[in-house]
Amino acid sequence: MERLIRAGLRYGGLLHIDDPHLIGRYNRALEAFGLRPTMLPDFYIDASGYSVEVGLELGDEAYLDPLGVNRRFIILSPDQYDLPLLRTSFSADGQIWRAFFKENRPVIQAATLRDALYGEIENLVFDVRDPGDVLAIRTVSFNVRTPSGLIERAAELERQIARFRTEPMVWRNEALMQTIVAGAREVGDVRRNGFALAKTDFAWPRSFWTAHFGGAYVFATDSGPVLVGDPDVLKPVPPGASVVAVHETPVLFSLLGDNALMAPFDGSWLIDSGILAHRLRLLVAELLARGGSEFDLSLLKDDAGLSRAITGNMARLGADQRFRAISEMRALLASGGNAEGFEQHLPAEQRFMFRRALPDIEGAGDVNRLIVEHLPFDTLSTFILDKRRFYEIYDSFDDRLRAFTVDYITQHYAPAGSDRWRIRAKVRETLFGLH
Repeated sequence: MERLIRAGLRYGGLLHIDDPHLIGRYNRALEAFGLRPTMLPDFYIDASGYSVEVGLELGDEAYLDPLGVNRRFIILSPDQYDLPLLRTSFSADGQIWRAFFKENRPVIQAATLRDALYGEIENLVFDVRDPGDVLAIRTVSFNVRTPSGLIERAAELERQIARFRTEPMVWRNEALMQTIVAGAREVGDVRRNGFALAKTDFAWPRSFWTAHFGGAYVFATDSGPVLVGDPDVLKPVPPGASVVAVHETPVLFSLLGDNALMAPFDGSWLIDSGILAHRLRLLVAELLARGGSEFDLSLLKDDAGLSRAITGNMARLGADQRFRAISEMRALLASGGNAEGFEQHLPAEQRFMFRRALPDIEGAGDVNRLIVEHLPFDTLSTFILDKRRFYEIYDSFDDRLRAFTVDYITQHYAPAGSDRWRIRAKVRETLFGLH
């Protein structure tokens, strides 16, 4: 854990809160949720305002998402837009959160100069008891408040002004006129000061991942929603929906391909993205480490070291079907051979090594996440797409493989520096077509 934290691969990229006035605003938001204020002199928050340190202090790591639905949030700064989300019950949380920020950035910038914003991302489902509850989420609404009532009064003033403009003879309503004047003195001109939220309602994606039911995917198809996970847990099956077991790779491969969720075989992508080189190195590292080889894994970073590792350990590596498939695919692509024909004759679990989601479809990140779930040796892709699973895999490694994995991800995806977000975005686009 310490190695991951030092490298910024866990709890990295968060916002440090140490100003007393910001901590005071955070505490007023906590109290509005019925929680006790933090006594910490400083802490770090993610995009939603969640803090690991505050969660530990409260003895409740789910204090901003107690039911796994209708997530709470606390906004102290517009800088939270670019931060990661540490705890999510739905993969769509990040998408919805950034859409809200993008639509209301001027309000957030103006309001956080004076106060915190807090509230819930609400929908008509208040508790997730069965899969039908997950499918029932259609839209979500941001219920935004401020400890001082700033946003609420601005919204009320806007409604009063709209009434003044539309109702005949309303100018005779002296009480309304006095209320508008008093509100304007308090919050200013809502047409110019940016305190009126532009958009609070958003459509919920039709394809997503959820942490409920042991972790499950929902994909929209022409024949109805398909849930991918553990069939023994995904009960009762909602009317019109179907369930596919996550380990049924042949069925899963056909599902993704037949519904235009997974891209067809694309040799150009395999070559240009460099993903096969990543997967070969990471597979070799894991096979050598778990096989008890004394080979220095750090030498796998360059082509010469990789060649020496393969040559010196061919008996061990050659026995692995994944290694043989990747090696043969690289050779066919380099020589202009029939790589697509070769791939078609592989079992589904190996074909996943050469596929990705169809770029630009809704839920492309979730499709890639599902594909990579069948490639646990590819820790680079797993870290990018599914950090929760990455940490589980990482915990199973010995210290030598952990050190190699951290160095590899840091080098190829998460270097330190001011341009780290640009680098990460470029890698996601190159490997998976994600924007």
